[in-house]
Amino acid sequence: MTQSIGARPFLRIDREKCLSCAACAAVCPPEALLLAGLDLVFEEEACTGCAECFRVCPTAALLPASGRFYREVA
Repeated sequence: MTQSIGARPFLRIDREKCLSCAACAAVCPPEALLLAGLDLVFEEEACTGCAECFRVCPTAALLPASGRFYREVA
């Protein structure tokens, strides 16, 4: 499920691969990724696009929604 504010989400969470380990949330500087119980929540408006979360995910459950690791500037 992709959570997004606006038409272009930055990342997609593969719920089948996600272990809810919170490694991504731990390295997210703006706290755009949060663990709510056992569910990972992505707050698009807080995301800066640093892509640190992609680097640390042990199961590659976080995927760039656009196929790129950066945001497109309108």
